Formats: sequence, C-alpha cells, structure tokens
Amino acid sequence: MTLHHVDEGQGPTVVFVHGTPSSSFEFRHVIQRLAPTHRCLSMDHLGFGKSDKPVHGDYSLRAHQERFERFLDEHDVQDAVFVLHDFGASIALPALWARPERCRGIVLLNTFLWRATGPMAWLLSFYGSRLGRWIYRTFNVSVGALLPYAWGRRTPLTPELHAAYQAPLATSDDRRGTAALPGELVGPTLGAMESRVAEVGRWPVRAVWGMADAMVGASELARWRAALPHMPVDALDDVGHFVAEEAPGAVAEAVEALTGRSKHSTRSDTGAREAG
Repeated sequence: MTLHHVDEGQGPTVVFVHGTPSSSFEFRHVIQRLAPTHRCLSMDHLGFGKSDKPVHGDYSLRAHQERFERFLDEHDVQDAVFVLHDFGASIALPALWARPERCRGIVLLNTFLWRATGPMAWLLSFYGSRLGRWIYRTFNVSVGALLPYAWGRRTPLTPELHAAYQAPLATSDDRRGTAALPGELVGPTLGAMESRVAEVGRWPVRAVWGMADAMVGASELARWRAALPHMPVDALDDVGHFVAEEAPGAVAEAVEALTGRSKHSTRSDTGAREAG
C-alpha cells in the first residue's frame, strides 16, 4: 500500500492535512510560498490523490487517523505547525493529543471536530448506508456537485482546475475513499472528539476561514470561536471551502505568524518535490 506525499523545503516543519475530496494538490500554492523557508509535508490519505485506492481498503476515520500518526513517526515530525482543512482536524488531532511535542501551532481552514446534526445528519446517515455509498461513488457526488457548490467567488473554479480534482477519482472504484467519509460525520469516532474542542487551545491556534463556504461556513467558525475565544481569525468574505486554493497567501501568512519565518524568494508551482 503506497501513500503519496510531498516533502519540500527546509526550515520549521509545516504539515498540511487535507480532507475530502482533495489531496496534497490543494496546498501546492501555499507550499510554493513557504518552501524557501519551511519544510512542507503533506500526505494524500488512502483513497485520495496519488495514493493507492484499494477496493477493500479501510477508509474509516479511525483508519485515516492511524495511518496519519504512522506518517508523522516515519518522518520524525516534531514541533511542527499543522494546517488542517475539512476532515483534517479530526484526522490529525488525535496524534497531537497523544504526543503534544509534535505540534507548535495550528492553522484551521474550514474544518470541524463534531458530528453533523439536524436534517443534514439524516442525509449523511443515508450516504453512510450501502445504497448511499453506491450513489455517492457512481455519481461522483463529492467532486461533481459538492466541490463547485462550496467554492467561493475570489478565485474561479475553472474547467481545468475542476478536471484536476476529478482526475484522481476517475472511476467508481477510485471513489471508495470519498464515499466512506459522509457516514463518518455522524459516526462514533468523530462523536468521541466533540468534547475535546477546547483542548486545541493548548497550542497557539489561528484560523483562516472562507465565509462564502456553503458547507463548513460561519456557523462552524462560531463553534471554534466559542471554544477558543482568543483565536485570531482571518475571515474572508469572498472565499469558499477550499481556502488554500482560493487564498493561498492568507494561509501562508498565518503559518509564518506561528513560525516567525517569512519567505525570501519565490518558486514555480512545479517546484515541490513529491514522493509516493
């Protein structure tokens, strides 16, 4: 089983953790900016991006957490800034709670640490069923419908960019990872973490938030603010769910605020070193 990752640059370590339906690809512009002065690490979770997509793989949230923790150990991650997007908070935080020395700070990008409630919970429970997962996979709900729905107004989702997100999930079998996660939004693994939101405040935390996100927007930010009232927030009115794509400069600046480093040079988008 191969898990693709990007490892680029030298300096303070920054670990980028994606959710669904993306991969390390979504952070490429932020990595371009930070790599001259930071070591940038980002892994594609199993079933996403350039990582393997086994038909019988374990795509549960718990399995993603375990694989991510092994990734940190394998790459000797200590005293890093973690950039968490979408499912990224729920995937990464157990590894940080277990070994706090891994983390020096956290940047939150339209992410969550609690289960869905209300009518949305019913819909997600349906998508967690066997029939629901089949529909999700067959009709490519995540990339085909939800990605453009949650995009903001600042940076256009061009046909070429949309195609780049669709390419790693070309077939129904390729989408088993994306189809497994909606049901996790009402599952016990995420539910067990809900009471621990305030514990994130043991580290310096900043948020860069797309307020035009139709899925994980203002109400989710309010929950983080209630638990972390002193957290600095860069609320971007015209940015949607994919903050690192739509406002990479703001994300890089939030990281630099936590590491005390700023860039001294620039690189092209193709400069990141990738490994698989």
